[in-house]
Amino acid sequence: MNPPPTTQPAAMVLLSAGSAQAPAPAALPAPTAPVKPSAPGSFAAFAHDLLPRDTLTGDWWGLRGNLDSHGITPTITLLQAASENFSGGIRTNRIDWRYRLDVSLTPDTDKLFGWKGGSAFVDFMAHGGQNPANDLVGELQAISAIDQNPATRLDQIWYRQNLLDGNLWFKLGRIDTTYDFDNIRDAQAFLNGSFGFSPVIFVFPSYPFSAWGGEVSWQPVSALTLHGGLFDGNTENTVPDVASANPNAVENPYGILALAEESLNWRITPHTLSGTLTLGQWYHSGSFQRYSGSSVQGAEGFYAYLDQTLWTFGHAKGQAASRIGSFVQYAWANNQLTEIDQNISGGLRWRGPIPGRTDDNTGIAATWAHLSPYAQTPYNYELAIEGFYTAQITPWLSIQPDLQYIIHPGGIYQNALVATVQVALQF
Repeated sequence: MNPPPTTQPAAMVLLSAGSAQAPAPAALPAPTAPVKPSAPGSFAAFAHDLLPRDTLTGDWWGLRGNLDSHGITPTITLLQAASENFSGGIRTNRIDWRYRLDVSLTPDTDKLFGWKGGSAFVDFMAHGGQNPANDLVGELQAISAIDQNPATRLDQIWYRQNLLDGNLWFKLGRIDTTYDFDNIRDAQAFLNGSFGFSPVIFVFPSYPFSAWGGEVSWQPVSALTLHGGLFDGNTENTVPDVASANPNAVENPYGILALAEESLNWRITPHTLSGTLTLGQWYHSGSFQRYSGSSVQGAEGFYAYLDQTLWTFGHAKGQAASRIGSFVQYAWANNQLTEIDQNISGGLRWRGPIPGRTDDNTGIAATWAHLSPYAQTPYNYELAIEGFYTAQITPWLSIQPDLQYIIHPGGIYQNALVATVQVALQF
């Protein structure tokens, strides 16, 4: 995004008329003061160079460009969020602040070794600050997807190989499954964690606990995608907070987690209104304990979602098209094993709502979590309603004010009204 040019207003010269006895001389055109260029090292010159950059720290004196030309793309991302609860929940007299820092490398095997179709990903993650679920709101559906307890770890390390012009690919390594499974296009812009993936999938190896495993995806025709994966099911290492909602949920988490998705894809012309209908299934082979105290071998569930573009349009010739998209999802799991046994979510997202600002986003959505009757909470559901606006200030800086109304947080507390501001920086 290029900033407006820095100019100085032209100086105006007022010529007085001559005496009454003599005719006034012909008026001369008003001279224009020359525009002085910003001095090297001045703040204006610094801002003129800084604002259009893709990243805050630029090209690292040529190092970043050199790495990229050799097939290694470094990325440093910092997310910070501050939330205040205005009513209900656990307490209202504090602000919770937290951050997530990701430092990652993406090697391209084609550039590195001439090995076509291969790529890798390595990501180190650090998280700190407070978790609003613990001491502010008490919700089961995280009001921000970065809400977790402090941790620093190697989050992901995997290799992916594309075959058949990308219609077939496989991935092996330590993987955060939410990048590939239950990944709803128009839900990702929202902050609430349930829009990142359904909370019904309580054994999902997702942020901040990825898992070792492998995936394969095949697109035999453009309208159909088949996707599956097998992962280490040790939820003690991948999702240790599973038992926080139901202390009896996990008896022996060791086992294998299997995931599968079948997606139908379409595009309605001439307006390029793309859509996806996805059915997903999961099964965990470990031994689990029911609320009643007896054991059961294996846990399973399913989810289904529809993501549909409703409208695309351009603000002006040459600009990227704006887009309005919608989504709806339903998910289910065994109510004897997990506190949230059903989840329904849906919403609308508008990309480019203001002319000339096609990288901004706004949206409104809701996510309803039904609570198992065996959990015996005072309320049998939690409902979160969210509205947000993301302003892309520069290519490397975005600010997202967000407002959520949480009905029955945790199935225990009084309704809460929570405001969050999340800032994303690309270094």
